[in-house]
Amino acid sequence: MEYMERRALPLGVSGVNVVFAIALVLPGSLPGGASAQEGASEIPDLAAVWQRIRVERTDDELEQFPRGFGRPQEFPLNARGIAMQEAFDEFLHPMYDCVPATIPQIFGDPYNFSIEQPGDRVLNRFEKDDVRRTVWLDGHGHREATANDVSIQGFSTGWYENGELVVETTRYAFNPSGINDRSPMAPSSTSKRTVERFSREGDVLTVDIVVEDTLMMTEFIRFSYQFEPVDTPLVDWIPCDPAQARAPLRYIPEEDLKYGIR
Repeated sequence: MEYMERRALPLGVSGVNVVFAIALVLPGSLPGGASAQEGASEIPDLAAVWQRIRVERTDDELEQFPRGFGRPQEFPLNARGIAMQEAFDEFLHPMYDCVPATIPQIFGDPYNFSIEQPGDRVLNRFEKDDVRRTVWLDGHGHREATANDVSIQGFSTGWYENGELVVETTRYAFNPSGINDRSPMAPSSTSKRTVERFSREGDVLTVDIVVEDTLMMTEFIRFSYQFEPVDTPLVDWIPCDPAQARAPLRYIPEEDLKYGIR
């Protein structure tokens, strides 16, 4: 109940189902406050450059994540989401206009990322697209999100809970590939919300991500990735050139054009 008082439940989903799903998706209850900020013992050491690793999965996990890592096989799109997915083609993928990757897919790309913990915030830098994100920690007087914060990466706030970092992000911009960035793309709306939980055990960092979008999906979905620290610094990303970004589209065969428009 503490979570439900703090964060609104998804529309159109019963409270019983949500609580049950959360229990399956994230160990323990979702965050209920910023009190964990006060205890240094509750703050994990996450500062490092992290590299994604593949891990052995149980039979149940393989059934949910058949590709061998934390990416759902299917996406529970509602009628609106299905209609929009069918309307989009490869030419509408944001990456062809130099739009950077977003959560959760950016964690699944084979590029490293870093975490810094200066105190009142957590800083992420991703090699992929040179994405940089600030997570404003509760209990330090961060401002509330506004309409002007709507963006590809959204507005992120976070807190430490039971030795883990929890990050909630809202204010995402509409994105044709915001739920699934592979063909066929699955779009996300401005109602997209993600909750990430970062937990470290030894040299293994686990990032569990719950994605909900009541305008596009019938239920929320889970992504799960694991990383290990590396000593090498992040590689500088080459700035994206719009003309070069769209160049691959010229090589799609005419018969494969969905709408006959290149």
